[in-house]
Amino acid sequence: MERVTKIEWYIIFTDQEVGPHWLHFLLKKGFYHCYLFRQIGDYVYYANPRLSNIDTKIYQGMSIDQLADDLRSQPNTKILKFKYPFDFNNQMFNTWNLVPTCVSVVKMFLGIRARAQTPYQLYKHLLKKGAVPFNY
Repeated sequence: MERVTKIEWYIIFTDQEVGPHWLHFLLKKGFYHCYLFRQIGDYVYYANPRLSNIDTKIYQGMSIDQLADDLRSQPNTKILKFKYPFDFNNQMFNTWNLVPTCVSVVKMFLGIRARAQTPYQLYKHLLKKGAVPFNY
């Protein structure tokens, strides 16, 4: 039985420094890191891949707009809104997700297969797949 549902995610791209500083020379400014959040009923689920773990939080009584306002206070932060059919039968572990980076973790949460390896490449890929800048 095939189970597919559309899930709306908000993906944050930022200059937030989370990895080794030498890595920033390889990345586009404004796209050093990415993470995501989504609304689940009265809660907002937040997942931020770090070097040693995935920082997850559940906010009760906070709206998407309130969390987006807090996140936008960080310099060079961009937010994409992405609603995509999540296929529960999709193989998340593939060649493009072997290295556990913020990009590969975000791709697995979204349920997409993409060659993107940097936050900027993921940003461009998501725009091509129908993501829109979240400017409420």
